[in-house]
Amino acid sequence: MYFPGDPLLAYDPIYNGVPDAAARARLVAAFDLDLTEPDYALGYRFDIVLRGRGATPMGI
Repeated sequence: MYFPGDPLLAYDPIYNGVPDAAARARLVAAFDLDLTEPDYALGYRFDIVLRGRGATPMGI
């Protein structure tokens, strides 16, 4: 799982080892205001899909 806007993604060998751009995008969590706890923590949603076309990349 990666966070949006991470400036080091361009250098991450695991992230960049996924050849499909859409699959790489599924490795990045989405900010979720409903999960955020004010003055405590930002909330992010990251859904893992095990099978099918939208499966989360699991290995290289």
